[in-house]
Amino acid sequence: MIQEMLVDYDIRESWEQMDRLMALLDRVSERINHADYGYSGFFDAVKVEERELDRLYDFDVRILEDVEAFHKEVLELKEKMERGNLKDVYQDVFKLRRVLDDVDKKFNERKEHMLGFR
Repeated sequence: MIQEMLVDYDIRESWEQMDRLMALLDRVSERINHADYGYSGFFDAVKVEERELDRLYDFDVRILEDVEAFHKEVLELKEKMERGNLKDVYQDVFKLRRVLDDVDKKFNERKEHMLGFR
């Protein structure tokens, strides 16, 4: 919807920024969809200790908080644009990229943590 409004309102300076945001969103979505869960079965060679699972849970909570912040920012930008307030759209889209980049970085930390106990 936001991408369509950028085109409809002919806000060309934000098109490239939105394309970058969409590419990052696709990458982060795929990483989350294919994430390891941290669970190990009863007969697995490597056992995941409760302390490690707690730390993994902390990573997931922080990632979820960032995802919720991203969702809130998207809704705010959409509402802002629907009201015709097109001022600072470029900065708003860039801000969305920064929030999503934080999700990506935390996901990297999560993955590195998981690789440490395999």
